[in-house]
Amino acid sequence: MEEIKIIKKFYSSSNLPSDDCYSDGNGLLISTDSLSEETHFLHEWSSPRDLATKLIEVNVSDIISSGGIPKICLLNLGLSKLSNQKTWINAFSGQLKKLLKKYKIQLVGGDTYHSPITNLTLTILGKCKSPILRENGNVGDFLYLTGEIGGSVLGLEILKKKKTPSPGIETLAVKRHLRPVSRMDLFPGIARKYKISSAMDITDGLIQDSLKLAKASSLRLIIDLDRVPIWKKKKSKISIQKAIQSGEELEILFLSPEAILEKGITRIGRAVRGKGVWDISEEINFSNLDPGFLHFESKTD
Repeated sequence: MEEIKIIKKFYSSSNLPSDDCYSDGNGLLISTDSLSEETHFLHEWSSPRDLATKLIEVNVSDIISSGGIPKICLLNLGLSKLSNQKTWINAFSGQLKKLLKKYKIQLVGGDTYHSPITNLTLTILGKCKSPILRENGNVGDFLYLTGEIGGSVLGLEILKKKKTPSPGIETLAVKRHLRPVSRMDLFPGIARKYKISSAMDITDGLIQDSLKLAKASSLRLIIDLDRVPIWKKKKSKISIQKAIQSGEELEILFLSPEAILEKGITRIGRAVRGKGVWDISEEINFSNLDPGFLHFESKTD
């Protein structure tokens, strides 16, 4: 079954969540993310420090894209024969503690168990003054993107070739895939300075995530593909097709009624009446594009 059809089995149509974070309406945000061996990573590619970094950063990204600051977390460790080794645990825990200290997050509990493959789950709680919900985008809002996208997919392609990345652009791309970094350095400041209607982080790629944002706000998003910032464009030679498929980027896609002229922020489109996501000529329907990686895919259910 498709992922969304699986999720719908657990909710009524009136309370199906559209955000990565739960908000209680009183300033509390809760989110959770997992890294599962053979789905999200391979041990031959990812060191324990890589995995600790990604686990923290993807969760922090969910909180900040919802307008909050992370505060406490719970850690569940499903450890395999490989990841139960002392050297693995020492490296993983050392990097995890380093990043928890950096972001001032307190680890308050969790669970540890044996597993045939490594499964890592972090549940994170944050605080906000007012949550940024995906459903609150408005007609006339400008569509913005932080940073650049495409580096993660290039890194993945290099890893799949099972060769040592060359120094320079290939090494940087692999690092971007294995150790993505949340935009804690940029987005909270933007959210304090400007009105943000709706936002989400890029984890499944611009194609999939822009469609989610459009659906949540019942809008049509018009994207100027020529304005989409491609990671190190002159050196990486990543195509726009690859860039908009690239997941685990952790850049923030957001809507705002304000004209934002800030370093690291690019206006890539606008919100209008309608549904779906289209290019600026309105000839390319994002729903018809290859979405890139999907957890579940079915043509029969």
